[in-house]
Amino acid sequence: MLGNNLNEFIDDMYHNPEKEISYCGKRYMIAGYVDETCELYTLEVYTIEKDSKELFKFTSKVRYECVEALEKAKIFDGKTIYEAEKDIEVLFG
Repeated sequence: MLGNNLNEFIDDMYHNPEKEISYCGKRYMIAGYVDETCELYTLEVYTIEKDSKELFKFTSKVRYECVEALEKAKIFDGKTIYEAEKDIEVLFG
């Protein structure tokens, strides 16, 4: 992973991240946020392009569950973040 250490990147997922990354020529936005009641946490990943597309969204009262779901999601051309990390560049965040 360029521009971030993988462990720090995953740790950031617990703290309302807003990150723009690039993988194999595609740009993605990763965002984490709490709802208006501050009880639910959501992590989501979507593409940044003309026809932006949501690739991942998980909401839970427990942040760990959201991060764990992100770690297991095959978002990057059928790969998890761990399988794709050597080709990921953090552009922002």
